[in-house]
Amino acid sequence: MLATAGPALVSSRDLTLPNAIVPIWSLSVAGLWDTQCPPVLQSVALDGNDLRIDARSVLALCARQPTPYSVELNPALALQRPIIAPGVYRVSFYAADGAQVQPQLRAFALIDRSAADAATTTPETGFWSSDGDDRTLLSLELQSGQLSAALLSYDADGQPAWLFGSAPYDGRVAHVSMLRLSGGNAPFAPALSSPHGDAAMALDLQFSASAHAHAWLSRMRSDGSLQLRALEISRLPLAASVDGSTWQGEWVLVADAIDAVPQRLQLNGYQALDARHFQLASADGAVALSCTRGAQAQNPTPRSCSLHLADGSISHFDSVAIGRMDGTDANGAAVHLLRITP
Repeated sequence: MLATAGPALVSSRDLTLPNAIVPIWSLSVAGLWDTQCPPVLQSVALDGNDLRIDARSVLALCARQPTPYSVELNPALALQRPIIAPGVYRVSFYAADGAQVQPQLRAFALIDRSAADAATTTPETGFWSSDGDDRTLLSLELQSGQLSAALLSYDADGQPAWLFGSAPYDGRVAHVSMLRLSGGNAPFAPALSSPHGDAAMALDLQFSASAHAHAWLSRMRSDGSLQLRALEISRLPLAASVDGSTWQGEWVLVADAIDAVPQRLQLNGYQALDARHFQLASADGAVALSCTRGAQAQNPTPRSCSLHLADGSISHFDSVAIGRMDGTDANGAAVHLLRITP
């Protein structure tokens, strides 16, 4: 049996170096190993923003006693690079119990090492679903920097399963420990009892826009390895029609600039340009919102939109949801389009 006594945890911290132009950081992976021969670092590889750490227990005839271990590294130094570019990194930790044993995934984490001025995203409250997969439905809500998630799915026997969790949200990523709730009463039960939650899995979220995110569900197997499933999820519109007419209505354009004046826009003129493009316009045609969907037909939410105003100014929105859009104007200033009709 591959040895590990429990899940490993991945964390990062800053390294203080004089005259460093880009912040230097280190990673730490800590956990319990089933034997007194814990794994040691073997290799580090970086593919885009996917960082893989491999470790291995190389000694034999080790007593079976849970032993704390820690693997620490400076990614830049391990990869023989002067710096690691800012961004969100998907860190996977693999470890093996023995020189000839195939390593297995033991831990996964999103490490946000974005620049201080990097854009943040406000996920829209509502139902989210994996593209092309109706087995997993998420309800997400953000309040005061805390992201709550309810996962509505099924267990191995096909029975409904409800999992819930909450975690701090820093504007890009969240790690949510999901509890499976049980032991409650039906709505018409004569007596009340409090449900209890059992640890079931973890949900890691990385938001690329207000209505789009990458998600990873993970849980520990009996052999101590980590089962991981990656999903691409999107905010679900509840309207019967999922074409561009869903975004018709009254909006308010606001900007972060101090002297900016909010503008109310009535965008009720809908026109489908082709399978991936549509336009909404004011009654006089002076204002137009042009939107582009992604390549996946199952996902109706636009990937981006451009707003053309009567004065000739243009704003581009690369974060598009059902009730808000976030982007920049021609001068690079942040702008927001907020829906005020239900």
